[in-house]
Amino acid sequence: MTYFSVSLEVPFRLGDNAEFNQDPAFWMDGVKPFVRIDVVLLETPIPDLTTTDGIYFTSPRLADELKELSGLRERDYTLAFDDQMKELGEFGGGKVPELMCFEVTGRYGRHDFAHVNGLTDLLVSEQALAMLRHFDLGDLADIRPFRTGTCHRPR
Repeated sequence: MTYFSVSLEVPFRLGDNAEFNQDPAFWMDGVKPFVRIDVVLLETPIPDLTTTDGIYFTSPRLADELKELSGLRERDYTLAFDDQMKELGEFGGGKVPELMCFEVTGRYGRHDFAHVNGLTDLLVSEQALAMLRHFDLGDLADIRPFRTGTCHRPR
């Protein structure tokens, strides 16, 4: 299976109520899974696919397409606007956007979405990338071919 390394925009920060599972027995490829996902939106508009701390947020339209692919699990989350950005008028009185949240559960070489230890980027299969190219991945998205031992960025 051919994979691509995808680096995405990060328009969020973790909220005060975010909680990770600290037990190494539950870590997957060096990633601590969330027990509770709480994020704060820092800027809008946001692309159809974004990330923060190993979790991914999608537009509802993209979420529907992702159901056909493997390696993702939908998660519940809480989301709020950043107070300082609200005071600065960044959101213009807007409402919190509707987003779906996913964590990567796939394994490299077997699923459409995966992580590998030591790589912060999302790995996507050729099939997944073909579908993602029909959506807004943001101006800062970086997509590169991936081969074991290449494209590694420190965690």
